[in-house]
Amino acid sequence: MTGGAKPGVPNPWLFEEPEEARGLGFDEIQQQQQKIIQERDAGLDALSSIISRQKQMGKEIGNELDEQNEIIDDFANLVENTERKLRTKTRRVNMVDRKSTSCGMIMVILLLLVAIVVVAFWPTN
Repeated sequence: MTGGAKPGVPNPWLFEEPEEARGLGFDEIQQQQQKIIQERDAGLDALSSIISRQKQMGKEIGNELDEQNEIIDDFANLVENTERKLRTKTRRVNMVDRKSTSCGMIMVILLLLVAIVVVAFWPTN
């Protein structure tokens, strides 16, 4: 049994040490890693705060949209009611107009009829 590495396959235990860690002892490397972890945690906390604020803003926008939709629905109902009343009033005006026109014609016909009767039966000397 030979204990060497196979040719062309890198040894997984051999890696190049980063420059930041060169010449540092175990405790110093551990402190450096703790600092990196704390910085990442602080970044994640800031990101979490931003996301929470955006979530709150989204909820507020959603509530505002709901209120605006209610206002629009109320306005649409008012417009429908007004339109319905306007159609009803327009029909009534048209009916009154037709009646007034036909009533005037009837009055003219009656007056002409009376005039014809009076002229026809008026005694002439």
